[in-house]
Amino acid sequence: MMETVLSVGLDPRVVGDPAAPSEAFPEVDAAQVRAGLAQAEKELESMGLGFEICLLDRSEAAADAFRAAVTRKHYAVIVIGAGVRMEPSLTPLFEKLVNIARTHSPRSVLCFNTGPDTTVEAVRRWWPPAAEN
Repeated sequence: MMETVLSVGLDPRVVGDPAAPSEAFPEVDAAQVRAGLAQAEKELESMGLGFEICLLDRSEAAADAFRAAVTRKHYAVIVIGAGVRMEPSLTPLFEKLVNIARTHSPRSVLCFNTGPDTTVEAVRRWWPPAAEN
């Protein structure tokens, strides 16, 4: 059975939204996010890993969408995107995501990218898993 990586982050439709500008990544737009996701999928598949995406908006229901994903299936690695992690206004959501992962997917490795093009780099820091991790 192929191990799978779950990438959780902001839906490209809400990235670059003038109504909710990003303090952390004002220069990142939807096209960059889409390109990063496509590249990650290609590279991770070449490493023998499946790749799934959990896209979030900025609503109160965002954490529920993530909870549904991690209770439906086990993921070897969960990557929480920098658009959520580094955006000050989304700190409460980031905390919820970490705690949901710890509760509902305790065997998953958590890692964090620093932008749309560093998901694979984040996974490589933890994959394949070392015996002591």
